[in-house]
Amino acid sequence: MISQELCDRINRDLGDRRFTLIVCDCSIEYYGRSRSEIGRGHRMIVVKPDTTILIHSLSGFKPVNWMSPPTETIAEYEKELLLHSQRTKKPYEEIKIRIHDVLDYRAYANLIDDGRLDITHTEKDLQDYLVSHPKLVHPEFRLKKAEYQTPLGFFDLYGKIGDKYVVVELKAEKAGLPAALQVKRYVEWLKQHVKPVQGMLMAPGITANALTILRKEGIEFKKIDVRKIYIKHKKNKTLGEWC
Repeated sequence: MISQELCDRINRDLGDRRFTLIVCDCSIEYYGRSRSEIGRGHRMIVVKPDTTILIHSLSGFKPVNWMSPPTETIAEYEKELLLHSQRTKKPYEEIKIRIHDVLDYRAYANLIDDGRLDITHTEKDLQDYLVSHPKLVHPEFRLKKAEYQTPLGFFDLYGKIGDKYVVVELKAEKAGLPAALQVKRYVEWLKQHVKPVQGMLMAPGITANALTILRKEGIEFKKIDVRKIYIKHKKNKTLGEWC
């Protein structure tokens, strides 16, 4: 399938800034952030209209190599196909992809992607919901403040249950050891200022070692899943706001 005709087609498609996919048997040389070589194997090369280049292997979600734009990429043919890409701004990077066989080649023009990535079901969504529905924390929970600032960071929720001062740490995903240690530090700090104190961690799940820490410290774990509650005033975030 490798030919001068294919080489010319690739160069036309790259020049037209088409979304280009090449499934091939290739080897890779990279110079830039480091120097690396990858031997022959079946991979997918993606060249995007903004000149981003990605090389994916048969496993994992991360590319085995890539270059961010702006880049210049050109195909050359002499017995085998060489795809040569250079980054045109600092830092300098260069990829040479030697293509030994092409299994599939596709190029798409006039693709449109005006959609934005809306990120929901976050810890902020969960916090906003519990501010409006404090009884989900505890039937007697009285909220004093959300985002209560301390030298150690912000308490997600701070309030009282009866005569106890309560710090609540929220996680939108399964809580691990860092979350357990964090709420433990919050409780220890709060005990220096008020008493009695109770700590609580709320998340859709928890790891065994994190639960062991909580039980040892007398901190409550309460299961709650932001995906299963109605976010009445959800605030959508675009990806750019999170980068």
